[in-house]
Amino acid sequence: MLDFITQATADYHQYFVWMGIVSFVVFVASLLLTPLLLGKIPQDYFVHTNQHKVEIKHLGHLIIVIGRTMVGFVLLIAGIIMLVTPGQGIISILLGLFLMEFPGKRKLELKLINHEPTFKALNWLRGKAGKGPFER
Repeated sequence: MLDFITQATADYHQYFVWMGIVSFVVFVASLLLTPLLLGKIPQDYFVHTNQHKVEIKHLGHLIIVIGRTMVGFVLLIAGIIMLVTPGQGIISILLGLFLMEFPGKRKLELKLINHEPTFKALNWLRGKAGKGPFER
């Protein structure tokens, strides 16, 4: 069994090195971008009870919504990866969910923000961006 693990490690050494490099880059990017993106969310975002409806008035709005959803999806996937590698996995998942557009988004956001440790972590990161804490 030990010979198999040693042989597999030797055979896939290059992939392990690349996984380490990618993990490091994603870790640094998440440290730099997370406070910035959290600072872009309005302070009273969770106070408004009316549901946000996406209005697509022209092609530019559609492109923005698709682009924002794609960035959110990448953050969601990166957050899932960062649950097992170095990085801010849960915060990245939350940011990805905030950026994406899907049915039931508002309910999920409110459920997540009512979790006290998550709420404190988001406000701490907002403080790093020089923004005030979220209101609930």
